[in-house]
Amino acid sequence: MSEWLTLGEAARLLGVDETTLRGWADAGKVRVYRTPGGHRRFNASDLDGLLSSAQPSPAGEDTLRDSRLPSERGESPREWMTSRPWFAGIDEESRRRARTQCGKLMEALATYLETGDGARREQLSTARVIGTDLGREVARWGLTPAQSTDVFLHFKRGVTEMLAASRRGGGSGQIRSMRDADAFLGEALQAMMEAYEETRPA
Repeated sequence: MSEWLTLGEAARLLGVDETTLRGWADAGKVRVYRTPGGHRRFNASDLDGLLSSAQPSPAGEDTLRDSRLPSERGESPREWMTSRPWFAGIDEESRRRARTQCGKLMEALATYLETGDGARREQLSTARVIGTDLGREVARWGLTPAQSTDVFLHFKRGVTEMLAASRRGGGSGQIRSMRDADAFLGEALQAMMEAYEETRPA
């Protein structure tokens, strides 16, 4: 293994996607170095030590219910949404429905992270149901596929930052939670985009 890893190489080593690792690095949970061109580089020894030295957290210790989205970006989720050029065209009732579905998705994710492996299938099904509802809603907004994906990924980045900012469980507990959140939100995103494609006008 080379001493310095790219973002993609480091993400594969940790078993998380690049968005997750980027958020973790930005939150200061992993040391990151910038090349003169602005690319992130990770030290292999740092990552190896992170994986091998931390002890797993007790079951149920990692949770989103008591976590808050860090304000390190200086922009709240609502500020991000309202800054999009398409936001003004969405009526308040549609916004309310989307907020409700996102709240349900967060509750289901918190339950998923607290639940043992044997009982997680039900929560993954819930993720797909909520993702389907979100996909239909976003399709009615008239967003492009790229814009729709951007909305969901912004939501996902918020979850990643929340998990990265949490001090519970040590490094390996956080990695496990972030991997699990990736799997859960991946199900929701896939269902969302499938419903979006079925619902949006030709």
